[in-house]
Amino acid sequence: MTFNNRPKAIAPPLAVALTACILMLAPHASMAEESKAETSDVFSTSHGVLETSTATYEFTPVTCVIYMEDGVPDIEVQGPGVAPDGESFYFDFSSTANEMTIELGVDEPYGSVGRKLRAGQYVSTAFEVEVTDGIISVTGLDLVDGQSEPVDASASLRIDCNK
Repeated sequence: MTFNNRPKAIAPPLAVALTACILMLAPHASMAEESKAETSDVFSTSHGVLETSTATYEFTPVTCVIYMEDGVPDIEVQGPGVAPDGESFYFDFSSTANEMTIELGVDEPYGSVGRKLRAGQYVSTAFEVEVTDGIISVTGLDLVDGQSEPVDASASLRIDCNK
C-alpha cells in the first residue's frame, strides 16, 4: 500500500473563498453604518428624563418602540445619556420585563463597570406604565443600586418617543 504524502495545493482555493466572503460582507458593513447614521438622525429629537429626589438623568433614546396589543403596551427604550455630574450612562427600559436599568460609566449597551440604578418587579417593586400620544410616563419608581440598596422610592420617568 502506498500513500501519496505530497502536500495538496489548498491555498489558492482557500484564498479565493476568503476573498469572496470579504467581498460579500463589505457592502453589508457599509449598509450597517448607513443604517446606524440614519437611526441616530431619526431619533435625535426623542428625549427621556429620569427625575430622582437628588438628580435628573437625561438621555436620548436610540431605540424607542411602543407596540400596543389588546390595550397593553409593549415598550422597549434604550439610549445613552449624561448624569448631572457629567458621567456617561446607558439607559435600558422594558415594560414587558417590568425593568429599568441605568448603567453608570458607560455609553453603549451591554457595557458595565458595576455601578447601576435599577427599578422593576425583580429588583424592587413593579411599576405601572402610561402611554399617551407617544409619550411614556412612569411615576413612583422604586430605585435601587447595583447591590439592591434603596436609592429613591418615588422617582419618575418621562420619555417622548415622537420623532
